[in-house]
Amino acid sequence: MKTEKLLVIADDLTGANDTGIMFAESGLSTILKTNLTNLLTTYLDNADVFTVSTDSRALGKRAVEITKQTVAAAIDNKVEQIYLKIDSTMRGSVQYQIEGALAAWSKKYPEAKAVICCAYPDMGRTIENGYLYVNGVPVHESASGKDPICPVLSSDMKELLPDSYILTYINEDDLYKKILSTKQNQIVLNAETDHDLEVIAKVIHRIGNRIIPVGSAGLAKKLKNNGSKLQYQSEPINLGRTLILVTSIHETSQTQVDEYISSVGGNSIVFNPAPSQLINYDVSNTSLKQQLYALISNCKNNVIIRANPAKINMDISIHEIAKLISKYLAELAKYCLEHKSFDSLILFGGDGAAALLDEIGVTELQLLRSILPGVPLCIIKAGKFQGLKVMTKSGGFGDKKLLINMMKNNL
Repeated sequence: MKTEKLLVIADDLTGANDTGIMFAESGLSTILKTNLTNLLTTYLDNADVFTVSTDSRALGKRAVEITKQTVAAAIDNKVEQIYLKIDSTMRGSVQYQIEGALAAWSKKYPEAKAVICCAYPDMGRTIENGYLYVNGVPVHESASGKDPICPVLSSDMKELLPDSYILTYINEDDLYKKILSTKQNQIVLNAETDHDLEVIAKVIHRIGNRIIPVGSAGLAKKLKNNGSKLQYQSEPINLGRTLILVTSIHETSQTQVDEYISSVGGNSIVFNPAPSQLINYDVSNTSLKQQLYALISNCKNNVIIRANPAKINMDISIHEIAKLISKYLAELAKYCLEHKSFDSLILFGGDGAAALLDEIGVTELQLLRSILPGVPLCIIKAGKFQGLKVMTKSGGFGDKKLLINMMKNNL
């Protein structure tokens, strides 16, 4: 892509981060705005790339207006390019996000089209003959099909995106011509390999900014390589004492934490409140904080605050329950940060990451580089926690050894 000002629009914070980092590693100065309000109330003039979460994954049709508003704000801020970051397994309100983005972007570019490819072959996500797979398994039969908040009920991209057209092509020139000639404005493309994504990225670059690239970090990784700046040169990092907040109840994240605790992380302080305690936080918060203080005061080991995946019965949606639990776990993490010194934060799950950053007054992060695929390293640039290193990860991302490997990067 050109080095004009770019905005990455994601439906959760971890996605905003893991895609923004692709551009940071190309040498483009990249800033995460931690929520939509922070984006809408500031001028986008101190970086090449901005990335933001609309927090719209679980909002259904409401995502249309939120995404439309975000894109309109980008246009007002002289943004020349947008990238619509969606979940690589198609969880959530993807069709409505695309609808909203096109409605706004077509005001700037009347012939705007969305080129859609959520594939990320490096992470086992592929689209073959119009069907989405995770490590060779149809996505609706994978862990994402069992997601407690946004389950994916089909692997057929046409069913998931009813207004889309599955476009097949032979090579780069064929794809270029077909995108230009089709009257469809939502175009889904197959991608089984890294090379497939490279071809798609080259065609998007050739057509220009009227195309809305819609994809995961996989497509963004290929688009960044069309920029003119040099690869970001990383330095070794020392994580030091680390606070790990796991608000995701996705089985992938829970397994990663279990693997870490049962091996190299066995000396970590683990705090795992029952969901019923968190739901009754007004009653339990003093006791929970007293317990937590006793634990973190007795040694300087790493601390893990994790969601308990046990089910609870309430007369509100599971999405609302998850939001509440994330909020209260974030408050406990804030309590740790305010009472003891930590050098790094690791955040599993977009809701909890957003909640904690909001709790501690962080409005933006400087994106630096990936420490592992899908795990960006950021730093808080201002405020009470200036200099604190932050790493985020989507709940469903990575293999079971991921947290172990993250902590091995503690150089």
